[in-house]
Amino acid sequence: MSEMTTYTPPGEVALSTDPTGGRLVAWAEAASAANQLAKALSQTAFVPKEMTNVGNATAAILMGDELGMSPIASLRSIYVVHGTPALYARSMVALALAHGHEIWTEHTSDAKVVVCGRRRGSEHVERSEWTIARAQKAGYTGNKKYASNPQEMLYSKAAAEVARKIAADTLAGIPYSVEDLELGDEPTVTVTRETAKRTVSRAKPEPAPDAEPAEAESPEVGPEPADDTPPELDPITDAQLKALHAAFSGAEIHDRDARLEYASKVIGREVESSKALTRAEASTLLDTLNN
Repeated sequence: MSEMTTYTPPGEVALSTDPTGGRLVAWAEAASAANQLAKALSQTAFVPKEMTNVGNATAAILMGDELGMSPIASLRSIYVVHGTPALYARSMVALALAHGHEIWTEHTSDAKVVVCGRRRGSEHVERSEWTIARAQKAGYTGNKKYASNPQEMLYSKAAAEVARKIAADTLAGIPYSVEDLELGDEPTVTVTRETAKRTVSRAKPEPAPDAEPAEAESPEVGPEPADDTPPELDPITDAQLKALHAAFSGAEIHDRDARLEYASKVIGREVESSKALTRAEASTLLDTLNN
């Protein structure tokens, strides 16, 4: 040989390459593409209001892509509750079925729902039974949907439980369904009467931010009840209404429908007016907004 060749040890060759094999670069490119899609889709009526935030929409599209979902399906199926990403129970079932696993309903009634499932290629059957008694023991029946639509609530719990057991890899290890978090699996803030007094400013009462002018003097809003009244039954106070208005403005949630939808998800039941909240619910909503 007329030229000298510098010998490079194998270890140095390994260190000079991308230790991730290009995965980080590919992921960054995917994130950029997802962000462009999120900017376009988040402005349409095809996505929930929570996904009008481009950052949230980008993350949902990326997570959905890992699960094999289209961008639109991702934005409509993935939800963030208390800062935790989750899938709707029926979306979990759909993904499991799409990957060849089996999930079926064995029994359904207002008192009990039984869902079974079997992983593809396995003979073992997973079975999940949810009853009103079990839901009540777990503390979920505070949600009024258990009274209006018990079968759907019980099915969501049972189906999500089975899907996680037989198709954890398909679900990328997502630990919760939306219904799990909304119904109380995620820890909630307990607000005592004294905490509420420190949280709510005792300013001059103002009408509810989402109330119609004719409702401003509704007898539903009055002086605070006596201390011997159970807090969970007390109606929201005028001071709390004013504090909620300020907290929503601070969170840049100005649209009335957006405020009511946000309140419904935090409280765990449909809220048609802020005046329909109880003192305890208003305190929980205030804590969530302020934190």
